[in-house]
Amino acid sequence: MTAATGTTFLQSTLMGAVIAILLAACQPADPAAAIKRVEAKWVDRQMLYVGDNRVGVVRVFHTRAAPQLVGELQAPGRGAVRDIALDPAANRIWVLGDGAVYLHDAQRFSLVRRIPAVGSGSERLALDASGRPLLIAADGTQTATLSLQRPQFVQAATH
Repeated sequence: MTAATGTTFLQSTLMGAVIAILLAACQPADPAAAIKRVEAKWVDRQMLYVGDNRVGVVRVFHTRAAPQLVGELQAPGRGAVRDIALDPAANRIWVLGDGAVYLHDAQRFSLVRRIPAVGSGSERLALDASGRPLLIAADGTQTATLSLQRPQFVQAATH
């Protein structure tokens, strides 16, 4: 091995190490959180709702044959999707975002209402037997129940 060959090998090895370090630095701190996808299936309608926790959009796919994109649920100010709950009886789709819960019409895919400041400590959204949304913390405890009163929604804290 000549001195020139040894220097070239050393430079190549060093360059490879630098590239590996730079690529590792560009990766998100928590890869699982960066690629987390929230899904809900409406079996009777053959629909799949896929939320992205990075952009706040829920894409709606029809799954009869091959999945086909048929719409999106969007809401101004929603930057994340933590969970999705379907209410077939009332034809509603509930979306838990950062700091708010969003109610969408399942027929038109339109935003019906934004309920602010209720989703901040909640990780999941479930519906009770009457279709009221229940907010659930990461440890499984219920943090709030939303109930519908004539002009607006109110938050009922539970402990």
